[in-house]
Amino acid sequence: MRPSRSPRPRRAFLTAVTGAAAATAGCALLPEEQEPIEARADRPASLPDAAAAERGYEGTLSTETTVTVSITVDLSGDVQISNTREVIATAFRRGYAAEDGRRFGIVTAPAVAVIEQPEVVRDPIAAVSAARAVELATGASVSSVSDWRSASTRTVLGTEAESETATATADGAAVELERARVRADGDAVTAIAVAPAGVEADPPFGEVTRDA
Repeated sequence: MRPSRSPRPRRAFLTAVTGAAAATAGCALLPEEQEPIEARADRPASLPDAAAAERGYEGTLSTETTVTVSITVDLSGDVQISNTREVIATAFRRGYAAEDGRRFGIVTAPAVAVIEQPEVVRDPIAAVSAARAVELATGASVSSVSDWRSASTRTVLGTEAESETATATADGAAVELERARVRADGDAVTAIAVAPAGVEADPPFGEVTRDA
């Protein structure tokens, strides 16, 4: 006669089941990898030929480019929301230069929603370095950019915007920067002026228009 098997202790059985359930639950809690947000600006902003000529500018840059950045949104309130997404944005670039070293440019990028709240949007250009933003807008290569500081109010595309200024170095010489940023429909428009130190810039922010 074969000896009967001892029944498996109930506690051991429950422990095994509980462990398996915990492992399954742990797998379920792993966050899914989010796909990058791909967006394209609608229409470029630019400086009309007459306005450019009046200020001594000639067009030097008219193209589009792809900007890849990581954007984080943190919202606090009754429910705290935090999300980071990779954004691949196609932006328009329009740049102008004068013989005295002044430059002016506009980069138009799509305003993107990183979280599921359409009213919370971000400008991809705001996520790049100051030097990179200057290069995207004007084509100028600068370094040692100081912190931006509030300066005055500019009107861009019919919208009043806070102007910010900074200093930088270009080709070993000191330059002064000024920028203004506005929303235009579903786009974010950044206009930047560059001028050698001591040269009156008088940047044409108010002359900027959008292509039809």
